[in-house]
Amino acid sequence: MIVGSRVKEILQERREAFIRDLEIWTNIDSDTGNLAGSRQIAALLAQRVAKLGGRMEERANERGVHVIARFPGKGTLKALLVVHTDTVLNTEEGRYPFQLGEDGIAYGPGAGDCKASALQMLYAVEAFQALEEKPYGELIVYFDAEEETGSPDEFAFAQELAQQVDVAIIADTGRPNWGIVTKRKGNARYTFRVKGIGGHAGNSPQAAGNAVMELGHLLQGLYELASPLPQDPENYSTAALKKRKVADHGQFIPPNSINAAVVGTPNEKVNVIPDEAWLKVEVRCYEQSELERLDQAIRDLAAKPQVAGTTVTVEGGFVKPPMEKTAAVEEMVQLYKAIVKREFDADVVEWIAGGMTIGNVTASFTPTIDALGIDCDPLLEHTRKEEVDLKAFVPRTTALVLLLAELSAKHS
Repeated sequence: MIVGSRVKEILQERREAFIRDLEIWTNIDSDTGNLAGSRQIAALLAQRVAKLGGRMEERANERGVHVIARFPGKGTLKALLVVHTDTVLNTEEGRYPFQLGEDGIAYGPGAGDCKASALQMLYAVEAFQALEEKPYGELIVYFDAEEETGSPDEFAFAQELAQQVDVAIIADTGRPNWGIVTKRKGNARYTFRVKGIGGHAGNSPQAAGNAVMELGHLLQGLYELASPLPQDPENYSTAALKKRKVADHGQFIPPNSINAAVVGTPNEKVNVIPDEAWLKVEVRCYEQSELERLDQAIRDLAAKPQVAGTTVTVEGGFVKPPMEKTAAVEEMVQLYKAIVKREFDADVVEWIAGGMTIGNVTASFTPTIDALGIDCDPLLEHTRKEEVDLKAFVPRTTALVLLLAELSAKHS
C-alpha cells in the first residue's frame, strides 16, 4: 500500500531537481510551430523516459514533436496522462527567461502553461519507481506539441490513445487553491452567407433584397437562442467579483453562448443596397445535447429569411465535443477530493470552463478530469507575467500519485 507521507518525502527530496529542470525547459523556446525547440524538449524526454524504464514514440510534423511515453506496471488499470510542451510566448516575446522569485513563484514564458506540469508527469512516474510500486497496468503519457493552437494530428492522437485506456487525466495548469476542472464546453462554428438583390438605395429598394438587413435579423435570432446575459457585465469583471468577495470558479459562465465574431459585406457605398453579406459565429455549450439542439435551431433560423429577396446558406458544424461530468467522472472527483482532504486537510474546488483542452476529445471515449497540473494563475497565462506556484509541486504531485494508486486498486 502506498502511504501519502512517503510520497511527500520522495517528492520533497526531488523539489530542487524539479526547479532546475523547470529552468532548463522554460529557457527552451518551444512556442507552437517552433520545431527546433520542440525537438530539444523531445530529446530531453527521450533521456528521462529511458531512465524511468519507459518506451517512447515520437510523432513529428512540421510544427512540433508529439511524444507518447508508455510505462508498464503490474496491475490492470490503464491511464492516460495528457500534458502539453508547446507555449504561446517565447523568451523574446515573454517578460524574460526563467526567474525564481523569493515567494516560491517562478516566472517565464511557458513556466506555468505548461512546462511545470509536463515535468510533473515525469516526477510522478519517478515517485512510483522510488516506492518500488507499480500498481497500474500501464501509464501512457502524451506530451502534446500543438495544444495551444490545436491541430488535426493532436486531435487524432488523443482520440487514438483515449480508446486504449480506462481513465484520462489532463495535466493542464491547476487552478488556485486545489481547483480542478470537471466540465468544459464543446463548440461548433458556422459561417452564414446571405445572398440578396442589389439596387439603388433611393430608386429601387422595392426591387431589392438587402443582405445586410437580413444579417441583422440573423444576429437578433442568434442572440435570442443563447443563454441570457447579465444586464451589467461590469459586475462580473475580476475586479468587481473580488470587491464583492466572490470566488470565481466558472459558475457565472452562461450555459450556452453564441459569439457573433466576424461580420462583413463587400459593399462600401451607403447609396448601394448590398446583395451579399456574411457572418461567422462560434457556439459553446456544456452538453452535447445542447450543441445538437442549437445546431438544428440555427439551421431552422437560416432557412426562414425575414427580408424578401434574400437567401441564407450555412456552412460548418461541430468542432470539439464538451467534456461532460458523467457518473464515472464524479467517482474520480470524489476520490481525488478524499485524498486531498486526508493528506492536506484542504477542499478541492470544482471549476467549470468555457475554454477547451484536449480533455474535450478524450472525454468522448473515457472518463476525464482536467487541471490536475501545477498551479498557475489563469489570468496570467499567455502573458508577459506568466508564473507557476512552486509550492504546489509536492502537494499536487502527491495527490496525482495517490489518485493513480487508488484508481488502480479499485480497478484490480
